[in-house]
Amino acid sequence: MARTDTSTWTPSGRTIVRVLAIVSQPLATYGLHDLVEHTRGLTWCGAAPSVEAAVSAILRFHPHVVLVDSRVDPDAGEIRALREARPGVRVIGLARDDHTAGYLRAIRAGHLNGLVLQSASADVLVTAIRASLGVRPYLDPQLARWLAVGNSEPPDAVPAESDQLTQRQLDILTQIAAGRRYSEIARELGLSVSTIRTHVKHITDRLAARDRAHAVALGYELGLLGAPVVRPVGPGETPATRE
Repeated sequence: MARTDTSTWTPSGRTIVRVLAIVSQPLATYGLHDLVEHTRGLTWCGAAPSVEAAVSAILRFHPHVVLVDSRVDPDAGEIRALREARPGVRVIGLARDDHTAGYLRAIRAGHLNGLVLQSASADVLVTAIRASLGVRPYLDPQLARWLAVGNSEPPDAVPAESDQLTQRQLDILTQIAAGRRYSEIARELGLSVSTIRTHVKHITDRLAARDRAHAVALGYELGLLGAPVVRPVGPGETPATRE
């Protein structure tokens, strides 16, 4: 009889991340397999049709990350067994819209390291796998935006990203995060300063941000912005006071 691996695994920068999936449909398995095998730094170590079968696979293959299709465990009630089989294993839920509430409760309770909608792009899933190796849980950007604007529960269908911030607003938020003044952003984008201010007002409204600095912080938290590139601050100014 296999013995439970009770050692706690922690990642290192040189780790080739082994990924196991719990998936009920063969076509979904093939898609996940191809994605993982064609992504640098990841390797596929198998799939299981149920949480019970996944526990045996975890003991055998020692994956670093386990992807859980919500159709296998709709209310996320069985996922604790995965972490008990291998303490330190990262667990990411792949949730359908109608299963999101249970998976949100699981991530809030600390039972999940990530939550991705099944409608998400491959890039979002790869980002979630890599982010799950860190300390903070990863939340699908579309779902995070929905919750960030004051909704306490997930919708029946999460709005598309374009319904949250427009590309122009993302461009302006990126420029603000880089420490540029409104006048600089206006020149670069060919707009007036008053138009930039209007866009910023819409950005803060949509993100439910207190001010520009809070909008930038939310931008990083929600995955809207990449790694910060900060312009040197001049005498007597801060990034939040530049105009």
